Amino acid sequence: MTTTSRRTLLKWALGTGQFALLERAGLLGSSAAHAADTDVPSRLVVLYIPGGYRPAYYFTPMDDADIPLCVPTPSTYSGEPVFFDSSKLVNLAPANGSYKPLRTWQSWNPANPADRTGYSPLMYGFSHFALHEQMSVLHGIDQGSNDHASAFIASMSGVAGADYRAPAVHSVIANHLYEKYRESRPLPFVVVSGERGTPIGMGLPSHASPVRVPSIQALKPQLSAKPADNPWWTGLDARDSSAEMNARGQPTGASLKTTTIERFSLSRTPGMMGRSTAKVDNYLEGLHGSLTSVSRVLATDVVSVLERTKGIDTLTANRPAYLSSYLSNQSFTYTFGLANFHLTGLDPRMDLALRLLKSDLCTSVHVSLQLDFDTHNGFGHGYSCAHGRGLMDCVARFLGELKAAPAPGKPGKTLLDDTLVLVMSEFGRSWASRGSDGTYSLPDDHHPYTSVMFAGGNVAANRQVGSYTPRGLGVPVDIIEENGQPSKRVPRAADTVTTALRIMGMDTHDFFIPGGYGEVMGIRRA
Repeated sequence: MTTTSRRTLLKWALGTGQFALLERAGLLGSSAAHAADTDVPSRLVVLYIPGGYRPAYYFTPMDDADIPLCVPTPSTYSGEPVFFDSSKLVNLAPANGSYKPLRTWQSWNPANPADRTGYSPLMYGFSHFALHEQMSVLHGIDQGSNDHASAFIASMSGVAGADYRAPAVHSVIANHLYEKYRESRPLPFVVVSGERGTPIGMGLPSHASPVRVPSIQALKPQLSAKPADNPWWTGLDARDSSAEMNARGQPTGASLKTTTIERFSLSRTPGMMGRSTAKVDNYLEGLHGSLTSVSRVLATDVVSVLERTKGIDTLTANRPAYLSSYLSNQSFTYTFGLANFHLTGLDPRMDLALRLLKSDLCTSVHVSLQLDFDTHNGFGHGYSCAHGRGLMDCVARFLGELKAAPAPGKPGKTLLDDTLVLVMSEFGRSWASRGSDGTYSLPDDHHPYTSVMFAGGNVAANRQVGSYTPRGLGVPVDIIEENGQPSKRVPRAADTVTTALRIMGMDTHDFFIPGGYGEVMGIRRA
């Protein structure tokens, strides 16, 4: 397939009519998206927490005086300590510039983080792996909706709505880097698992659309080249290398190893182009691109590559001591409480995500982090605090594994240096409020303001940007709008996506988000 510009990407996503309106308004350019040559990440990982979470219980940006107004007094949830006052908050490191440093409730015993006698190790991973060195959090983001489906779309694309008016950030990055990595990364955009939502392709070209890869075992019937897995392919899988052609029969500049059947099928497309409508041509281009992508995946034998790549490695070979009270045979679990609760089942999906990244098979990866925070009950705040901190500690371990792994093809760099990791939910949940008698109201419903964690390469160190009012509303932050002008306003979902794309090396003219967008200052490394 030819280089797919943002113009083409939007045309596939929005439909011809809407695309024409945008073009008539002068909102679309014609330049193609090219991978940046600067020192920026070449991979994107989105770790998604389903149901809406309460990020201020994990990284707290509010002023000390506001904390008693919206954080309940210390208590327990199923035997796990929850909630805190300002005296229990600690900075992960000294402040970086004028921004608030990352700070969290020190629920662990600093003398022995594994101690469970009135303490909790949850969230200690961020300190253990020194993740403040490559991490910032943006708070108070207005998602523009408190409906699950609409807010999920806002998180993924920047625009709330019943359907995608812009491609998901994963698709934009996969498309942006496709030309640079088309021959080495046969799976540009992979969804490992998603209970509540999965970014969808909206008819995008194959290299910008998600491929669901729940496990290596699930890939074997379709993609394994081993005779033991698929004996019926024996004798039919011989491949010859030749110049890759696009749907119109023009060379793309890349090479492609194809079987006889694939070469014949791909050669039929150019003769069909131009015979009917533009919509039919677009459809044929999609079919041609999909077959090209499938051919490249089959030629790579991704099953064998994934099988021989270690996913969870450092966390098992050098298990952190603070995890001693957790299941010893699993790295991504936690336990607490009177019922001795264990989170299990996260290891397989995290292991597969790590294999995909370490093997350098893909550019964008989406992982759902299990559990669902759509609680709607009187225990919602305790649940969010206890389980949210447990799940966020699993995030810390994932980042720690990336930090310990070398980046493929980039000597001296870690995989975390070469990856942007976004941790998000579709929105937040309603805030606690203290009454005049000192008791707390603990509503548990959807809330349109949320936070997003940025970690990895080209991310500023140890910053909290933005904050919340005691009612959980966002506050204005410094933003550079798409036209280059500075402004100060409450950040929106589109600004979160824009900031991520800017961290990945894209300029604001390389993409388009309907409704306006800007980069939040302070998140990208200067």
